[in-house]
Amino acid sequence: MKRRFSLAAPFLPLIVLMGAAYVWPAVTVIQGSFSGDGGRFAGWRNYSDVLRSYYFWDSLLFTLKVSLISTAVSMALAIILALALRETFPGKKLALFVSQYNLSIPRLAAAMIMVFLLSQTGFLSSLAHKAGLIESVGDFPWLVYDSKGIGLMIVFIWKFFPYIGLSVLGLLQGASLEYEQQAATLGVGKFKRFVHVILPSVIPSAAVSSILVFASSFGDYEVPAILGSARKRSVSVMMYLKYMDPDMKDQPEAFAMMVLTSLTLMAVILTYRRLTASGARKRGL
Repeated sequence: MKRRFSLAAPFLPLIVLMGAAYVWPAVTVIQGSFSGDGGRFAGWRNYSDVLRSYYFWDSLLFTLKVSLISTAVSMALAIILALALRETFPGKKLALFVSQYNLSIPRLAAAMIMVFLLSQTGFLSSLAHKAGLIESVGDFPWLVYDSKGIGLMIVFIWKFFPYIGLSVLGLLQGASLEYEQQAATLGVGKFKRFVHVILPSVIPSAAVSSILVFASSFGDYEVPAILGSARKRSVSVMMYLKYMDPDMKDQPEAFAMMVLTSLTLMAVILTYRRLTASGARKRGL
């Protein structure tokens, strides 16, 4: 017993920190989701009110759509980026630096950059107007503050696809390259090598990275708060508005939304992992 305690003693500060940072807030949120007026126990009433509300399902489906599309496009672009960067060409170091640069930009700054570039009064609309492509800046398509979430997806894809791409690049420069060379020696064409050698080897790594990308975009607040539309709000923005209600009457519903969205995120991630793991087993990986 003493030996076990001595082995665990160095980790006690970390355990206490993890408990303070994760466990206690989670307990507080769950407890708050069951409270009512004056802190009295309200049972499942808050969950029932949230699940019957249109705004919750609308914001949840909107957030899922934005996150899933952003993740899928990021994965596709990441594989293209990795395939390009593994080749030897002049300026490869500069291209690698440029591909990594936006990883260091905070999402808040990335959202403001997109406002400057893509808004109807931004740089691209002014450039298109001066070039005679549009009659006025008002004719420029709505790419930010739009109800379809195009601006959100652009930011998430721009921010996250290099992250997946760099993880895939490490695999392509390792064992995957050796297998591909062996397949080429056997006369396998480029397309078949890509489908049967490259994709099976990079998808497990890309899947793990894409889970983190999905979770980050699903729970992000800064980007939807800056670029989002008043007609279509993400769940993070909706929870914030509920929680910051001046008379505090909507806080229990905000806590219930936090629990429900966390469970939704966990369900999507577990389903995604099971599907990718099943696909890897079928391919013999």
